[in-house]
Formats: sequence, C-alpha cells, structure tokens
Amino acid sequence: MGKRASPLDIYALLDKSNCKDCGYDTCMAFATDILERKITLDDCTHLNQDPKQAKKLAKLRELTSPPQKPVIIGVGDRKCIVGGEEVLMRHQLTFYNKAGIFIEVPDDMGADLENTIKYLNDVKIERMGDTLTIEGIALRCVSGDVETFKAAAKKITGISGLPIILCCLNPDILLTAAGEIKEKKPLLYAATKETWEKIGTFAAQNSLPVVITSPNMDELISLSATMQKLGVKEIVLDPGTFYGPGSISKTYDDIMRLRTAAIDNDDPNACWPVMGVPASYWTQVDTNGDVVMHQYQEVIMAAIMIAIDTSLIILHTGQKKDEIWGLLALMTLRQSIFADPRIYPTAEPGCFKIGEPGPDAPIFVTSNYRMTKIPVEQDLQGGNIDCWLLVVDSEGIGIESAVAGGQFNGGSIAEAVNEFKVFEKVNHRILIIPGMAARISGTLEDEANCYVLVGPRDSSGIPKFVEELWTPDKYMAEFAERGD
Repeated sequence: MGKRASPLDIYALLDKSNCKDCGYDTCMAFATDILERKITLDDCTHLNQDPKQAKKLAKLRELTSPPQKPVIIGVGDRKCIVGGEEVLMRHQLTFYNKAGIFIEVPDDMGADLENTIKYLNDVKIERMGDTLTIEGIALRCVSGDVETFKAAAKKITGISGLPIILCCLNPDILLTAAGEIKEKKPLLYAATKETWEKIGTFAAQNSLPVVITSPNMDELISLSATMQKLGVKEIVLDPGTFYGPGSISKTYDDIMRLRTAAIDNDDPNACWPVMGVPASYWTQVDTNGDVVMHQYQEVIMAAIMIAIDTSLIILHTGQKKDEIWGLLALMTLRQSIFADPRIYPTAEPGCFKIGEPGPDAPIFVTSNYRMTKIPVEQDLQGGNIDCWLLVVDSEGIGIESAVAGGQFNGGSIAEAVNEFKVFEKVNHRILIIPGMAARISGTLEDEANCYVLVGPRDSSGIPKFVEELWTPDKYMAEFAERGD
C-alpha cells in the first residue's frame, strides 16, 4: 500500500472557504472525515459545481481512492458495498466494508421460492446492540431453463429489497435474466475465458458489476485487464473455492495473493474485491453423506474467508430456519473482525429502567463498554429483575481494565449518581457494583454517600445474587449505623 493521504493533503486541494455548506465548520474538519469515509467528495458543493475545480476534484478522487476498489451490488437502503479496503490486516487501520454474506437459492424451488426469500429478507440476529443480517441472495441456475431463471430473478426482486447475484455459466441465460432486472444492479456471475466478451460487453453497456472467475491466477489477472479495457467499471474476482487435501490452503493462498497484489503492490488488475463460494463444497463432495458434516465443513471455510477479509461469500447453509446456527456463528465472527480497532465500542451513559422497578428496586452499576453494558442488561431482563442500571462513562473500557486505568472509580460513579439523580428514583442509597470493581467500594461509599454492595464478577450470577442477598432494609440499617 502506498502512503496514505493525510488531512493536510486533502485540505490543500479544497478551496479553504469554510463555507459550512457541507455541514462542517471548517474545510479541515471536512478533510478529516473524508479520510474516515464518513462523507464523500460529492458532499462538497464547491468542488462539484465549479468547473475550475475539476482538476483538483480528480486529484482528490485519486488521493482518497482505496487500493482495493469498492463495488456496489443492488440499489436502495439495502445495497451492499464490498471491497474498498486499505490494509491487509485490521490492526493496521481498520476494515471499512464487512464481508457480504449471500445465501444461494436454486431457481427451481417452485412455490417454496417466495417463502424462502421472505425468510431471508427478514432474518436478523440482535447481538451486542447490533442487528446482524445477510447482505443478499445468490440465485443459482439449476433448471438450465432461461424462462425459469428469468422468472425466479423477477420474483426475488419483486418481493425483496436484498441485492441479488445471478449465478449461471451459460451467458445467454445469465444475460436474459440480467436484462429483466438490470435496474436492480445485480452482480453477474460469472465471466470466464470463454464468455468474457459477451458478458463484459453487456456489463459495460448496462453499468453492472461482474464476477470474473478462473482457478489460474495469471488467467484471472489477464481477464481483469481485458474486461477493464472493454469498459467494465466494477469487477469482483473469484479465484475458486476448493476442498480436500491441500485444497483449502490453495483457496486461502489465492485469496491472500489477490489481496496483497491490490493493497500492498497496487496492481491495477488485482485492485478489486475478492469473493469465495463455500457453497461449492456441496458440488465437490458426496452429498449423500452426513448433511450436518457438510454444513460444518462449509461454515468452517466461510469462517476462514471472513477472518482474512474476503469481500463476499456465497453460502448454501442458512437458507432454512433450522440452519440459523450457521449464520449466528459467522455473523458473530464477522461482527468481531469488522469492529473498528481504533474505537472502543461504547454505549450511552445514563440510568436505565429495567422492568417495572419499585421504590426498593436495586441499582446496578456498570461501565459504558458496549460488550459489558449489553450483556448485563440482557441478564437483568432475562432474570426478570425489576431494577435500575446505572451506566457510567468509562471511556468505553471494560470494568477490569477501567478500574485498573482509573476510568471506573468512586469519583466518576458518584458524578453519574448525581447527574442522573439515581437515588431520587428509590427509597434507599445502595449501589451494587461488579465483583471486578470490589476494590473501589470504600472510595465510592465516601464519594457518593451510599452503601456499596459488591455483586458477582459475572452478570449471569445476578439473578441468584438478588434472590439470596437483596435485603435493602438490612443494608440501610447498617448505613444508618455508620452515620451515627
């Protein structure tokens, strides 16, 4: 990867008027958020409306374009952006566009197609404050019939806003279906050394993204160069997904070679998103065997691909409701891999009502690290505990680290108690702190003028803790005696 542009590099090419038309007070603030991809160059009206700025705009686009180009699949609110990365490893900066998970469905499902698509359109998993969904549907031409494939494509786009990949190696069938739904911007899968010209010409004329596939890396790169000369503006590279002894390592190596060529070596013919097809496991093994084992192997391959920032994957497992376990595993992994390592995942500080707390309801204290706050909240709700949850600003750091670093201390908790008027909500002055914060209990009692009860180290133990130990009258009597 070449040297990343700095905010000053961007600022130097802006008009420096600080006009505020873009919503920012200064052009420097605009330049900073351009690099963080919070906005785009199109948000600067001066650049786009003044012909004199055309050269500077072109230079800015060059400076801000990532070495691996992004590709957009679909339209509307659920359009999917894949690729567009700047680094090989997340810790070097961050990954910007999560791996797109597409579920394949055959075109010959008949009456079951509509219900399957409706299920995939609505499937979601709530985890740690995020709503996890799939990115799209890969329609596979199993029938070999152009009318069946075309009808299935139209049905899918008619009942779902999910992006679609049209998967067919027969170019005539593929392009007939693509012509019917081209306004939905489907991804065309796939162009090969035999079909590149016909598919590439259609893709260029209709501004559609297209997959190029070949197990031969030199051939794949050559096809990329040829398709670009043909006028194709958005390309996805598929080097193949293979199983069996030695084949998984080949799949891994080929994906990493393409990513390295784009990001570290600035190869203009490898500078595209890379995809994998774990679903191909079902075509490369004896499918009369153990179905669960097949699913397990497919999900393992998908996990490997997500872990190395493969831009897009196509799965077979996940099509049915009882296969949600596969999606849960992969979405959970993806959520972790694609979290920005530069930013602590935080939750809003405050005092939150859980259930219907009465005047003797307990008050639990936690940090505003999202991976702490949300599990605590879920354990309280799951235990049917009517209480208050005081979330203290710990700069998004978890309890143990925040106690050690001083972000979660008696003073900060006391400030939160006063700010959110916690003790006005109940008839006692008792706070329950996490077991990992036990050492600050004395300081907190002095700072907040309260009785501090040390809770369990893990929030899963809260229901039992409340059942056995929550006796507010006893603690308030002890608190009164201390005051005497």
